Amino acid sequence: MKTRITSNVLEDISKRLLNGDNKWNQGNKESIIVAFNGSNNNLDKKIEEIKCLKNKGIKISLAFSFMAEQILDIGKITNILSPRNIYGESDIVRLKEISRNYSGIICPNITVNTISKISLGMIDSFVPNLIWTFMYQSKNVYMDFEGVKNYLGEETNNKEILSILEGHMDRAKKMGAIEIEHNKYTENIVIGVEDENIKSNSKSEENPDKKVITEKDILNLSSNSKLILPKGAIVTHLARDKASAKNIKIEMI
Repeated sequence: MKTRITSNVLEDISKRLLNGDNKWNQGNKESIIVAFNGSNNNLDKKIEEIKCLKNKGIKISLAFSFMAEQILDIGKITNILSPRNIYGESDIVRLKEISRNYSGIICPNITVNTISKISLGMIDSFVPNLIWTFMYQSKNVYMDFEGVKNYLGEETNNKEILSILEGHMDRAKKMGAIEIEHNKYTENIVIGVEDENIKSNSKSEENPDKKVITEKDILNLSSNSKLILPKGAIVTHLARDKASAKNIKIEMI
């Protein structure tokens, strides 16, 4: 019964959004999708951080996993974030269509279950599939690992479990995930757009002080080279595409 009620709520909200009951439906600002898993850990604060991104003019859409639909207050989240679109588990058949419309994805409350599926390639449900699709297309994927590090609200003392979790997070980063920190979303996230205020002052393949790498930076590098960046640096979507075309390997240390 809960699943049917939740699905009806999602359908009703989506209809209202499609009918234009949303000021974020218009404009040419960048669009991003926020994928929610079934975790309440510091969720209210994270939603406020996402709202700050929206207030900067970025169009936000929401995606909910099956467990998120059961656990989270979708109506409350929707009212706060005024999303452009809303997606749920049944939209797993529309992955290519969905990803085409967004430059990146934010995972504010990714869970142990989801990070494990992504790391192992066992993508058998909507949100893991959606994240995998963005990674596969070399789009920006931002992950807040707090829910993974603090399962049930606290860190584990089990060294083997901790090692497994760290392994999953490390692999996700190697696959292209960019870690974002609680209370620093607006500092950590650049939504696939070129920052014209950031100029490349060096043609060196090593950029230890560069915070955002744009397409212009990649154009200055030689093909078949390696770009070494500090952990937490941002690489725009266009920069990733250009790096792939020039066979430039991007490494974060």
